[in-house]
Amino acid sequence: MVRFDMIHPRRTDQRHSCHPVHPAIRTDPQEDSMLKLHTAATPNGRKISIALEEIDAPYEAIRVDLEAGEQRSEAFLARNPNHKIPVLEDGDRVIWESGAILLYLGEKWDPEHRILSADEDRRWEAIQYAFFQTGGVGPNLGRLAEQLRRPEAERNQEMVAIFSAEIDRLLGVLDRILADGREYMAIDYSIADIMHYPWLQPVLALGAPQMTSRPRVVEWMERIAQRPAVQRGFAVGG
Repeated sequence: MVRFDMIHPRRTDQRHSCHPVHPAIRTDPQEDSMLKLHTAATPNGRKISIALEEIDAPYEAIRVDLEAGEQRSEAFLARNPNHKIPVLEDGDRVIWESGAILLYLGEKWDPEHRILSADEDRRWEAIQYAFFQTGGVGPNLGRLAEQLRRPEAERNQEMVAIFSAEIDRLLGVLDRILADGREYMAIDYSIADIMHYPWLQPVLALGAPQMTSRPRVVEWMERIAQRPAVQRGFAVGG
């Protein structure tokens, strides 16, 4: 795997040729360890780098070249037998699946509750919406994108119609969640927002009518996009 210079520091006024490491607060006994994120510029990879930036954790981003098949190497499979990014290493602990990683970061690396609320009701609401993303928004957008990447003559138009209709329905669910005027899905900014944004950002950028016809969803997306940690995290893995 190709390593690249993506060790993200706490921002200071000092300029250094080598970035310092975040002095994050740990509840884990391995306080001198730096997280390692094996990632790429995909929605699931960006979820984790956004969260790491939001909680200001010390981490090294290790780019996995998906086109070269590095995710199928023996070294990578030893970390994740499912040959997918992202993978997070915290000392001897290795975690894969983006939702599991975000829950782990919320539990172990977020003493200020920046991505997972201390309020029990809001916390479970965020977790609920996180599973909504992994079970609905992500898979359906992924299948639709798979069809749209093909030349038009090779697309299964029936599948395009099915997945487009389901995305429209899911965006309607998001619209209803936001209908009470809340700024973020679980009121507090959380893993729920982080998990949805990288998947839905291309939909917004393309001006898809399923998105633009729902001003509340657009405003929510734009609110997330303005967060500095989102902007920094989105740049990781490319």
